[in-house]
Amino acid sequence: MYDIIGDIHGYAQALEKMLVKLGYELTGKGYVHPTRKAVFVGDFVDRGPEIIRSLEIVKQMVDNGAAYAIVGNHEYNVICYYTKDKEGNPLRERNLKNRTQIKRTQEEFNGNKEQKKKYLKWLRNLPVYLELDGLRVVHACWDSDAVELLKKTNPENRLSKKFLRRIVREEGADYHALMLLMKGREFNLPDDMVIKDSYGFRRSSFRIKWWAPMDGASFQNLAFGNKFKLPAYTIPKEMCYPIPPYDEKELPVFFGHYCLNGQAGVVKNNLCCVDACVANGGRLAAYRWDGEKVLDAAKMVFELEK
Repeated sequence: MYDIIGDIHGYAQALEKMLVKLGYELTGKGYVHPTRKAVFVGDFVDRGPEIIRSLEIVKQMVDNGAAYAIVGNHEYNVICYYTKDKEGNPLRERNLKNRTQIKRTQEEFNGNKEQKKKYLKWLRNLPVYLELDGLRVVHACWDSDAVELLKKTNPENRLSKKFLRRIVREEGADYHALMLLMKGREFNLPDDMVIKDSYGFRRSSFRIKWWAPMDGASFQNLAFGNKFKLPAYTIPKEMCYPIPPYDEKELPVFFGHYCLNGQAGVVKNNLCCVDACVANGGRLAAYRWDGEKVLDAAKMVFELEK
């Protein structure tokens, strides 16, 4: 069966410790398990001290059939930063905010251009989402309508240069579908509410539970995976919009993205966030899945026990 492993963000040593803890052995073909496969939920790059080493471990496992991997929003940011449009302009503007977000990745890539070329090409060819036997994997949010749209507009399920050059500038329906899967649902803040993120940049929105109804919820209860406090008062009804529910009869979904620290794990019977925030004082997390439809919090595994 599968071991779904959360956001790595360049923490290669933590990844190797996790793989050993899960029973994977280092061979000439990388880490392998005799009966299981690893599934990586994206965000291999940025923040940590060993980004290229992290990419090397994951790529070798995927190439040799020991793992699956999808891309996260941090891979999207890096890919677009280095991908140019037909006029030779980068798809992601090289401003202070965007440079800050990929600083560690850029530093490692600048020191090894051949590695940069190899791993950018590999990342472009990873899937955006996975539908395996009995489970689904996405970086931030599973939305059936978004997935179905992308199956039509991006049947290869990859961040190819052709696809990105078409959607990034237009910001049409398929762009927003991609952003929903990779960044999740967000709620726009009222104009008079000022919040700054961990980089010190002002945020005009906050991450929310993509499976929970908004009507009647408070800002605090609806929020999910934010590094700032939100008020406990009820969201005004006129600001609410419908969120498609994810029924408990649907296949289990595993995702990362939300940097939950001690709250990582099963958030609903068929939903599990495996991002325990290794890059921000947390630890690497994984879920050992053996085919169950109702997820079990006891099957979470952490690289460091607390």
